[in-house]
Amino acid sequence: MDFKTLIENINNELTDVRNSNESLEENINKLLGQYLKAISSINCNVFNQYGLSKEIIINNINKSNKTILDALSQYSSAHIADCVTTIKNYLIENDKLLILNINKDSQKDNKWYRMRNQEKYKRLFPANEMFHIPFQLRGKVNTQRYSLPGYPCLYISRSIWATWEEMHEPQLSQFCVSLLEPQISFNVLDLRLRNPESIQQDEMEKVLCTLPLVISCSIKVANPDDNFKPEYIIPQMVMLALVDRQDIIGCAYTSTQRNDFFDWKDITKLDNIALPVKDVAKNGLCPKLSSMFKVSDSTNYDYEMLKQPFETTFFTEIDGTLEINTAKYYENSIFGQLENRLNDKSLKQV
Repeated sequence: MDFKTLIENINNELTDVRNSNESLEENINKLLGQYLKAISSINCNVFNQYGLSKEIIINNINKSNKTILDALSQYSSAHIADCVTTIKNYLIENDKLLILNINKDSQKDNKWYRMRNQEKYKRLFPANEMFHIPFQLRGKVNTQRYSLPGYPCLYISRSIWATWEEMHEPQLSQFCVSLLEPQISFNVLDLRLRNPESIQQDEMEKVLCTLPLVISCSIKVANPDDNFKPEYIIPQMVMLALVDRQDIIGCAYTSTQRNDFFDWKDITKLDNIALPVKDVAKNGLCPKLSSMFKVSDSTNYDYEMLKQPFETTFFTEIDGTLEINTAKYYENSIFGQLENRLNDKSLKQV
């Protein structure tokens, strides 16, 4: 087995729902143990091809596994502060964790999306109401993967598809969506699932060393209706450990809500970023986060459909012949077309 096959296998495993008869600690211990066993079985020649030391990689993974399991044990013993400290020290001391730079000047990074459900008498929201939940309304903040109840975070997605999955697939007529454009570049901890074929050779060491944390933060929720979701423990502790950091201001992660019905191949379209509130202004919004983005007023499917129907048939020229490809490509889907229409909306600082 090579590194890319190993990473593909892990990606596939993380699409499965945890067996609710198995505790989170048992599940994470099993997954981390399987990863360590798999990486240990890879031939040294594979490590040499990437200019890596097998011993150094395995030692790093061993330490990561132990730290994560220790943190879970501290949390289960109600030593929450110790748990946060353990994770904070781990993030500071481990220099082989992946960091993702969001470059405001990059075409790949300069468009993000945020969705919220419509209300009975309000089907559209202005830009300032499409940002994070204001601090004075923090009672509305539910438990989420990277935030605790009552503590607002700004969640944004690289595509409308990703934010739709994060919102548990609401009907097209029930949500509205806004475009956000970064005004500065910033760094986040990179806990995304990666397409093995997109990983560059000089990234592989950090990808392998970050995987224990990626695994621990990417476990699907076994009981979505429960108030307490143990699968959120490590992600929430990671976010608490980053609240005071200025160099790494949040986390990037891949939706665990991936739906196999859609075969759009680019897994980066399921990228999400969670950014914790750093401070609070009079309007209840974080001035730091507000300065980082411009936001559009929202739109929704129904209003856009009334203005101009969406395209439902597309043609591609193949060997001189026009062939119908419908929504085979993401850009042709309703999500892709909505994104295109949001490009025409003006942006403002909130």
